[in-house]
Amino acid sequence: MIYRLSKFFLLILFFFALDQISKNIIIHFYNIDVENLSSQFLTSINEYLNLYLIWNKGFAFGLFQNDIKTVNNIYMILMAAIIVVVFIYALTINSKVYYYGFSLIIGGALGNLFDRYQYAAVLDFIDVHYNNFHWYVFNIADINITLGCILIIILELFSNRKKKNEI
Repeated sequence: MIYRLSKFFLLILFFFALDQISKNIIIHFYNIDVENLSSQFLTSINEYLNLYLIWNKGFAFGLFQNDIKTVNNIYMILMAAIIVVVFIYALTINSKVYYYGFSLIIGGALGNLFDRYQYAAVLDFIDVHYNNFHWYVFNIADINITLGCILIIILELFSNRKKKNEI
């Protein structure tokens, strides 16, 4: 049990660190003023990918950007509660594959929560686009959360199908 928990914590720490390292590289490489929190175009990688710095002061997809102090307080409390609930739920499932999914989600959530605590905003910088259609700007933590959710959904779909076949 302790070995399994330590691996789970290490995975969470790895995904959290991956996010924070990527954000620190962007901040230091482009000499970003973290006091100003202004959005700016950084560079074009190719015809589908730009680095575009956005400080997300709202919730997911930039909702509720105007009331920063209230949003930050609500966001911090809500994210902390969700992380605790997901962590406890993950511990009840005795499956290595689920640990990968939950560690992706928790590590990513902690990365964004740490940004919110440190800067009062989340640093997003990956801009995927095709012609004039741009997806929301996101970061590595968002990728981790999305991949973790997809993994858990796939696991649930196949485990439910397996359970139905056993009945």
